[in-house]
Amino acid sequence: MAFRGWILFVSMLVLCVGCPTEGDDDTTGDDDETGDDDATGDDDATGDDDTTGDDDTTGDDDTTGDDDSTGDDDRTAADADGDGYDEDEDCDDGDPAVNPGAAEAPCDGIDNDCDPLTSDEPDVDGDGISACSDCDDADPAVFPGQTEAPCDGVDNDCDPLTADEPDGDGDGASLCEDCDDGDPAVFPRQPETPCNGIDDDCDPATPDAPP
Repeated sequence: MAFRGWILFVSMLVLCVGCPTEGDDDTTGDDDETGDDDATGDDDATGDDDTTGDDDTTGDDDTTGDDDSTGDDDRTAADADGDGYDEDEDCDDGDPAVNPGAAEAPCDGIDNDCDPLTSDEPDVDGDGISACSDCDDADPAVFPGQTEAPCDGVDNDCDPLTADEPDGDGDGASLCEDCDDGDPAVFPRQPETPCNGIDDDCDPATPDAPP
């Protein structure tokens, strides 16, 4: 009787060789993890949806091009102002005139080209005064605070109220033509007073002593 029982036990073992584990479909390389769907290359990580190329990073939504950085929201960067530069490149995506390809507009207080190294207040002539307040930023001799040089036709001090042709003695003839701008009795076209030793009319050709 014991011999017959042993024969029956061996027969059951032989019949069960190759029997599948419960739920196992026997795919090559199947490690039979719980919930394994046996997709090719399935690493059976918990919660793995078996998307091609899925590296099973926590929180990975498997968006194409997802680099699986922590907290990656997989968004496509927008270009709100339509200037051709998206919000990740544009320092002001609400202003189409501001972007990395724009020219810097001096003295407007805006970083137009999105480059902090580009000066908004350049000093082209190197006189220490920026183009924003220099009336001629190409001439280092012209800037606010400079001494006005009379009669040169240049606004040296960038102040229109400073006369380039002053009339110091108030005789109606400016310094530029008055031979003595400290004496209101001396100016061009003034009648010459003979024998006073003064060139009253600012004309050396007019004799002071008549013949």
